[in-house]
Amino acid sequence: MLAIGITGLLLAFKAAEIAIAATIGGSFNPPDLLKALVLDPSNPELHYQLGMAYCNSLEDYHPAEGLKQLQLAISLNHRQPIYWSGLASACQSLGDRTCADRAIERVLELSPMAPHYYWEAANHYLLEGRPDAALSKFRRLIALDPGYAAQVFRLSLSTGDNPQEIYQKILAGQESPGLNLAYINFLTAHDEGSEAYPIWKETLALHQPFSLPSVAPYIEWLIHNGQDHQALDAWQGLEQQGLVTRPAGDAAGNLVFNSSFEQDPLNMGLDWRIRNESYIWVDLDGSGAYAGRQSLRVDFAVSRNDEYEPVVQFVPVTPDHAYLLEAYVRSHSITSSSGPRLRVTDPACASCLNASTEGTVGTTPWHQVSLSFTAGPETNWVRLSVWRPRSRSFPSDITGTFWLDDVTLQSAGPAAKAPAVSPRPS
Repeated sequence: MLAIGITGLLLAFKAAEIAIAATIGGSFNPPDLLKALVLDPSNPELHYQLGMAYCNSLEDYHPAEGLKQLQLAISLNHRQPIYWSGLASACQSLGDRTCADRAIERVLELSPMAPHYYWEAANHYLLEGRPDAALSKFRRLIALDPGYAAQVFRLSLSTGDNPQEIYQKILAGQESPGLNLAYINFLTAHDEGSEAYPIWKETLALHQPFSLPSVAPYIEWLIHNGQDHQALDAWQGLEQQGLVTRPAGDAAGNLVFNSSFEQDPLNMGLDWRIRNESYIWVDLDGSGAYAGRQSLRVDFAVSRNDEYEPVVQFVPVTPDHAYLLEAYVRSHSITSSSGPRLRVTDPACASCLNASTEGTVGTTPWHQVSLSFTAGPETNWVRLSVWRPRSRSFPSDITGTFWLDDVTLQSAGPAAKAPAVSPRPS
């Protein structure tokens, strides 16, 4: 009984020592950790904490001793990846590349599904000037956790490779349209959108589903940066993917998309864009459309003499071709002498093309408005809009309602060339 009692007391004392050591060891202060290790010298966690404290402390910075403590932690428990991660950091701070590499690879062997360890590994290789090794870790990282994508793209592009080389090293072959589009959008947001087109083509070739919002920033960048042919090709790709559907009411040969407003505008690409402007309301109206189920309605709610352009669509055209624009409009109580109308401009050259139909004023039934114009030699797009210019005569302020339906833009063929003028006889 006495022997059993003594053994119990020893076990209780040892348990108390371990508990006290754990309490002291929670401070991450080297002197406290050393006291804790006197009480519990076989605790790998205490050796790890002391090693990290020596490697990171401003007052007790002893990296060599920190390395020794981390090695002791691993000798007591070699299956703990965080110990190997600490060892890699210590080896790197001491300039021991071989030790750091070996520790990093051991971390990834023990935790092959932990994204943050791949992040640490990639950054280690970047600091060591080994970009290819870093990119291979980045590739695995974003496959495990796409949330790292923006940071990976930023650091990967800092290696000096061009954007398409980076794509081949970190994304190609993974069949992930979501990551591809995230990379494309990253490039467009950092003025590298011109490098994204081959990546976009490869993304389409995956034949994997993706959402329209995920590609919208790229389409918008192409349109607003003069990448005319690529923008049209990208839009057609969306139609082929079924992400964009042309309404059945759009007649063959009509270049206007969603010409009778039979579906809600997408507010991007080659569909209508409804712009929020003060004092006016824009909506689709299902009562009394000219053609189909609904028309576009614009309410000028507050009497003012402002310029408005609340509805816009970008339309592809062919340079040096003539075009005929036709639409049906009606109005109710438009008060101003300057009523709403349709306008066509060249978005890349304001002085090259700027024409509009007659304005609609007062109260009118459905009636046709039209406009003929010629695309310039470098005009690949026109900007079609509902426009109300400021009035220069009385009555100037505008209120009332305007409706638009059945908008048609068709080519009339190549523009007629002016005949050459023969020189006068001398």
